[in-house]
Amino acid sequence: MKIIFNLCLLLIICSGVRSQDFTYNQGGTSAKNYYQEIPYQTINGKIFIEVELHNKKYKFLFDTGAPVAISPRLVTELKAKFLNEDSLSDVNGVMDTMGVVQVPQIKIGNIQFKHIPAITFFPDFYKCWNIDGVIGSNILRNSIVSINEAKHIITLTDQLAKLKLSNNSGSELVTNTSYQSNPIISIVLKNDMILNLGFDTGDNEFLRISEEMINQLPDSGAYQILAKGYGANTIGGLGLQQSAEKYLLRFPEMKIGNSLFNNVIVETNKSGTSAIGSKILKYGVITLDFIHSKFYFNSTRKQNEIKEKQWPFVPTVINDRLAIGVVWDKYKNEVKPGQQIVAIDDIDYSKVTLCDMLNRPHILAGKESASITVKDDQGSLQKIQINKVDY
Repeated sequence: MKIIFNLCLLLIICSGVRSQDFTYNQGGTSAKNYYQEIPYQTINGKIFIEVELHNKKYKFLFDTGAPVAISPRLVTELKAKFLNEDSLSDVNGVMDTMGVVQVPQIKIGNIQFKHIPAITFFPDFYKCWNIDGVIGSNILRNSIVSINEAKHIITLTDQLAKLKLSNNSGSELVTNTSYQSNPIISIVLKNDMILNLGFDTGDNEFLRISEEMINQLPDSGAYQILAKGYGANTIGGLGLQQSAEKYLLRFPEMKIGNSLFNNVIVETNKSGTSAIGSKILKYGVITLDFIHSKFYFNSTRKQNEIKEKQWPFVPTVINDRLAIGVVWDKYKNEVKPGQQIVAIDDIDYSKVTLCDMLNRPHILAGKESASITVKDDQGSLQKIQINKVDY
């Protein structure tokens, strides 16, 4: 999952290193012919829904790129049965182990799900949203899931006909490559090149991509390198990524469902996973038909120009300090990765928290230029004028 201005990725995936091939694809619902519309709210592109456990309401993150998760408080309240210990990899490829428990029952709308495996890994920054869990792909695997941002509605159903989808907007959905039914979709690049990516509502950007995936693409004009940079700005569930080289890329063409996206600009990550994120919901309705292995994207427009100007560096949060994350090559002599940002246009940013950044709009939203005050390792202050660049 990616937070505002490339600040944070929270995606949690199962590594495949597990005892006795444990699977998260257990339990489910006995409901038949169901159709439920669930309202949702968003914070900076993150999707939150209300669920019910043992007659109490809880706020959960809706994340198709992760398995179900519950907080330590819920583990205790539900007296959740321990199932397994598993390996965990966050979006940066950092590994750890965590426990897996069974949620006896969980209600989404009027649909009751029973005996769902859930991980107990729960990063501290989840408290920024006051959530108690995550609705992930393993609980959705036997349903059709349609997400309509214009209405702020998620539809869960087993009745495809009620959604009135066009076959012209459909393509294959692959869910059998992981033990949590992580949805994988195919997009088409320039020269009909196919790219298989996860669909991750936990990432609020349009696209994220690893350098490893880029290196697998032939040199055929499917993408262009706009800039080279260095630093770290991606915070995964297990912490800030290691500083490394990054590239700013442009994909001239990207076809998803029935729509063509022009000039998609994205920065690479050295490692980790690649995915389409929730920003695509601004352009149309996404439907994941887990039952029939189909993905649908019904766009409001057949062509979308999404080229954006870029800042010369990307901010991040390091130890509750707003800081320079990644610096692109043309600006490498002006600022350095890790330097603290203490003010923007003379507004004090010396005392911010990660929660501040997760819950407020982009710090440079609506600006084409800004005056940035940075502090170096010796404590000296420097005021720098920056402008957005049109690549």
